[in-house]
Amino acid sequence: MEWLTDPRFILGMMVFFIGMAINWHSDAILINLRKPGETGYKIPMGGMFRWVSCPNLLGEVIEWVGFGILTWSLPGLVFAIWTFANVVPRAISHHRWYKEKFPEYPKDRKAVIPGIW
Repeated sequence: MEWLTDPRFILGMMVFFIGMAINWHSDAILINLRKPGETGYKIPMGGMFRWVSCPNLLGEVIEWVGFGILTWSLPGLVFAIWTFANVVPRAISHHRWYKEKFPEYPKDRKAVIPGIW
């Protein structure tokens, strides 16, 4: 029970839930891009999509970084690194696809890390 009041646990939980909120909100935007019966692709807008092409994947990385902090363990750290290594290439691929598919795609939008990458 003492671990539940440790600052690492509390910080890790906060980071985890921030990542989860980003992930869920981004997924909701993607789910609602098309109205029933519509087809085709659209540029996602709003939320973290203002800054990155794949905020759902950014949220997932943040979640598992939070998990690594809250467990303060080697397996938690390894899982966060593994997640980063798996989702960042996907985000880069999605970002490239959006830029090729949509000439009007926001030029300042990054793949997965706002303002950086």
